[in-house]
Amino acid sequence: MNDVIVGVIVNTHGLKGTLKVKSFTDFKTIRYQQGATLYIVFRDEKIPVTVDSFRTVKGLDYLDFNEFNDINQCEQYKGCNLVISEDQLHELDDDEYYFDELIGMDVVCDSFTGTVTDVREVPRGELLVVQANGKQHLIPFQKEFVKHVDKDKGIITLIAWEGLL
Repeated sequence: MNDVIVGVIVNTHGLKGTLKVKSFTDFKTIRYQQGATLYIVFRDEKIPVTVDSFRTVKGLDYLDFNEFNDINQCEQYKGCNLVISEDQLHELDDDEYYFDELIGMDVVCDSFTGTVTDVREVPRGELLVVQANGKQHLIPFQKEFVKHVDKDKGIITLIAWEGLL
């Protein structure tokens, strides 16, 4: 079973074992709810941790885990990924997608063809990072620009907008 990265531990906070996390999930309230189990990937080992509390400050998430009550217990985990198992993912609506589903999809629009290499979160939504002809393009992942997403074929069809590409 595959693991899904939901964040990376960027630092500690305070002396009581709080961890600062850069999250890669749109579902923070579900992933970080009290009692939820996450795993810290440390030296090819998955260490289970249970969320005690969660808050967001200046774009970073601050997580307290039941297993840590001192900075010395968790300082070694800086730079480690926080993951969940694939079976912890929940079903999405037809027009919702996990970022890792979009990465690797082909993007087509008239004569333009590229491949999604990343998805970035910005205040107004998400941007698809598309590599094409040796260049990188940022395309808003919004219904005004995206005509159709075919998960089965791995193709994202764009609406032809002047100046988009």
